[in-house]
Amino acid sequence: MSTMNNIINDIISPNSAHLLHLPNPQSYQLPFRIVACGHYHCLSGYRVQRQGLNYRILILTLAGKGMVTFRGQKFQVTDGHIFLLDCNDLHIYECVGDSWEIKWVRFEESEGINYEALINEGKFHTIALQKPGSVEAQIDMVLEQVTRNAPTADLKMVEALCSALTALSEEKYAYDTLKLSSAATKAIAETITYMDLHYKEDLSVNDIAKKNHLTTYAFIRTFKRQTGLTPYEYLLKLRITKARMLLEQTDYSVLEISEHVGFNNVNNFIRKFKLLTNTTPLKYRQQNSDLFY
Repeated sequence: MSTMNNIINDIISPNSAHLLHLPNPQSYQLPFRIVACGHYHCLSGYRVQRQGLNYRILILTLAGKGMVTFRGQKFQVTDGHIFLLDCNDLHIYECVGDSWEIKWVRFEESEGINYEALINEGKFHTIALQKPGSVEAQIDMVLEQVTRNAPTADLKMVEALCSALTALSEEKYAYDTLKLSSAATKAIAETITYMDLHYKEDLSVNDIAKKNHLTTYAFIRTFKRQTGLTPYEYLLKLRITKARMLLEQTDYSVLEISEHVGFNNVNNFIRKFKLLTNTTPLKYRQQNSDLFY
């Protein structure tokens, strides 16, 4: 991707800190590699416009106001707001007014790791942290380790950054849940109770959606926002959990257990059981049945 339009107006006060870090070769076995971090006191006119760079940047606002533009969305950020950007895509962040104090971490992700996709889900929004101090402490740990550059610095920085990103993911989930209407929240709670009682039956997502006066797409999307799982994933997990209990506590055959928890085909039951537990029902019973006898 072209970087021709990259513009950086680093108008910051002299007491700002910009720290570069060169990860050691062993760090490529870790999920993240921190390449830079800082504590900026941005002044009027500070503006960054970039794209085409293969890293992520996490930015926490401590004071003042900023504006961030990413994927067609524009948000004003104030004290306690945090956001994560994929710097391959065009992004702009700038100071609004006289000052904007931020702490930030720029990092690379290993293959298969993508917190940005997890948090932003292909779109973009900022999060107002309920406890910004805990996330700031993790960012401070990154800054501290960069200045020390000790043999274990990369490990400690990855641990701190992972904690910060996990906190952001948790806050994002809580934020999404709060956006649900009380009616939608009640409908999903009632659906979960219904599935817990009728998991043995041939449940249809389409029928349950109609029962809640929602389209199938809207129902699945709302259910996942509330629980973190699709209705099918929730039902499958529920059935396999019940099957594990029967394998541990009864001498029912695999076929009987398959039918008891709602599977019409025992081979499909065995496949799904192995998918979720990484073992077969018989091996699971051999390993766990003696715990209850």
